[in-house]
Amino acid sequence: MRSKHFIALLALVAWTAQPARAESTADSLTRLEAETMVLKARERLLDVQSSILGKQNEIAARQSLMATLNQAEVIGDPVVRAIEGVGGRLYATLQLNDGSLVDVQQGDTLPGGMKILSIAPREVMAQSGGKRIRLAAHAAGQGGLNSAVVAPAPGVARPGAGR
Repeated sequence: MRSKHFIALLALVAWTAQPARAESTADSLTRLEAETMVLKARERLLDVQSSILGKQNEIAARQSLMATLNQAEVIGDPVVRAIEGVGGRLYATLQLNDGSLVDVQQGDTLPGGMKILSIAPREVMAQSGGKRIRLAAHAAGQGGLNSAVVAPAPGVARPGAGR
């Protein structure tokens, strides 16, 4: 009888020990799965943050470029009506605040002391009071900046012609 009880006791111990081992393996697998999910979530978060930072930098660069290109016109500054010339010898036709038109080239000084620093196919840079200014294009003729035109605007003398 004793051996029957002993065998039953051994069977009971073996039966209870096996689920405990299986349970610890299941717990281990569950813990590993949870840790993997947390790491994947962190990776996705870093990807999203990186994407957001890239988009913010792209937006800031575009805003900076647009601010430069759309610099507000200062009342009293001349307005670019046309840019003409061939090669590196470009002339700009400017409309002064009194409505008069004048052709200028790099190095010319306007009435009021504004000096023309450079003329490029799509911009005229000037200096006034120690400040560099990109002169605004005429609002009605945004297409008026035409570097392909060689002749001066009608009725406007070429710079240096009457000097």
